Amino acid sequence: MAMDPSQMPQGAAGLQALKFNMVAMSKLFSSMSQSCFKKCVSRYGQADLAVGEATCTDRCTLKFIAAAQMVTEEMQKAQEMEMQQMQARQQMGNAFGGQ
Repeated sequence: MAMDPSQMPQGAAGLQALKFNMVAMSKLFSSMSQSCFKKCVSRYGQADLAVGEATCTDRCTLKFIAAAQMVTEEMQKAQEMEMQQMQARQQMGNAFGGQ
């Protein structure tokens, strides 16, 4: 999920986009931590996780991240389709408006 430095947004809008992404990643991490902890950790008396708890946590984390990536990809596809539709409507408007 790391961004290529050449694709980093520029200017004030870029800074706002980076802040938004940081907040979103922070919320994702927090949600993942809470969810996986509730699901996987059953004993609180030991400093280290038991083998089963560690395995559960690893799997839970991987699934959570994979799901988040899938959602992000689908949202990007939907946004791209929306932009294409807007451009097509604009082109149609220009074609009819120019006559």
